[in-house]
Amino acid sequence: MRATPGNRAAAETSADSIISLSGRSLTGRDGKPTLSLMSAPFDVIVVGGGVTGAGVARDAALRGLTVALVERGAPGCGTTAASTHLIHGGMRYLLYDRLTTHETCWDCGHIVRTAGDLLTRLPIVWPVYRDHARGLETVETLLEEYDRFQPMKHGRRHLRLSAETCARLVPGIKTEGLIGALSFDEWWVDAEDLARRTLESAKAAGAQILLGAPAEAVLRAGARFIGVRAGGRNLRGRVTVNAAGPWVDKVARLAGASLPLRLMKGTHLVYRDQALSPVGLLLEAEDRSRCIFVVPSPLGTWVGPTDLPGPDDPDEARTTDDEIAYLTRSVRRYFPRWPRHHDATIVGSRPILGQPGAENLLSRDFEVFDHELRDGIPGLLTIGGGKMSDYRLMAEAATDAACRKLGAAAHGTTQLTTLDGRPVAAIPPWPQPAPALKRFLRARPRLRRLHALAHLGAAFASHLARRAAGSCPETDEAAFRRHYATD
Repeated sequence: MRATPGNRAAAETSADSIISLSGRSLTGRDGKPTLSLMSAPFDVIVVGGGVTGAGVARDAALRGLTVALVERGAPGCGTTAASTHLIHGGMRYLLYDRLTTHETCWDCGHIVRTAGDLLTRLPIVWPVYRDHARGLETVETLLEEYDRFQPMKHGRRHLRLSAETCARLVPGIKTEGLIGALSFDEWWVDAEDLARRTLESAKAAGAQILLGAPAEAVLRAGARFIGVRAGGRNLRGRVTVNAAGPWVDKVARLAGASLPLRLMKGTHLVYRDQALSPVGLLLEAEDRSRCIFVVPSPLGTWVGPTDLPGPDDPDEARTTDDEIAYLTRSVRRYFPRWPRHHDATIVGSRPILGQPGAENLLSRDFEVFDHELRDGIPGLLTIGGGKMSDYRLMAEAATDAACRKLGAAAHGTTQLTTLDGRPVAAIPPWPQPAPALKRFLRARPRLRRLHALAHLGAAFASHLARRAAGSCPETDEAAFRRHYATD
């Protein structure tokens, strides 16, 4: 390649700008760099091979950009693997962040259409007891509001169940104090397989994927971030997208930046028995302040997660005896014969955008950080926050930002093609949340919660009126099974 002034500047400054993850300059005894930069940079380098990073690599490659992704382990082996493995709309966010529920359901629909062969519909029963913090009418109001968004993700309307029907559907559940139940559905997915298949799709579109290749160093040319050292190779990129999940702050700090994250630790108990419950369950936990899932799946039965402040270093996240006891007691409140001993635990850190407020009210929204505007570091973007259920939208936003940096006019097309390369037949014209309102409420958490509660208050009044008119019938066991039968 012909040397240009810009190329020479990069080569001249690289000797003292290659910084390892330990903070040491990677130079030999003679003071010269031990690394040789690749002659031709990629358009985009992605750091992190969880489901979000995989989504960025796929999106960028489908736009015709040259892409390299580095991942220190296997696809989705970090936070992706430690999730509850549900593609869900975030029903609980309706209590304090309605627009995130709306947007997540909207993007879930794209995931269902592009990765449908990986997904299984999971009916979830929410039993309600006399001593619960939320009564049957309150819970049904929440589900009625969720019904407004369920069609976006090919979900089905909720059902109201009598205590007797609930007991027949969920053998062994405690019947004392049970006043009824509600049901809804989400999509179960093998999360690591979703990440792997997304990376395969990216590779088919031309992306280079380096697995088992931890980012050992960042490459700098003056202030500019020009790539990473990973897997024994120097990878130069015109733009690097930091998609390392809860490790994004660790990567950003190598470039002299930091990110406002609150890491929340989530633990699941894993039981090898896949049939401990015939349906999914959402159970009020023993502290009555939150709920936990029981998820039967080919990976066993999972119970959790907890939701606690985690350590600053995600690699230090560990399951505690208190968490195990909390989850075990919470599920045994409803199932006296539930096994006292689990077979395994899995723990991970969720990267929540830094924000004021209690842990149970934290928004799960995401943001693309432009470090050139924010920190004076050209060439580096970070995608932070969010969750697996809107990974496609997160990837699109990050790739849009990269294209603006590159001056590329290509638009995202990941919603138009399945992971195995087939065209998506039809996309319903569901609207996204109003961007201006979303930005306004993101910066005002109290107003964001009031906005959500105002909708729920109006919905509760409407629900009580329908109940008085007798228009909220209960569903029997046979109708339940027909309702959630496979398409």
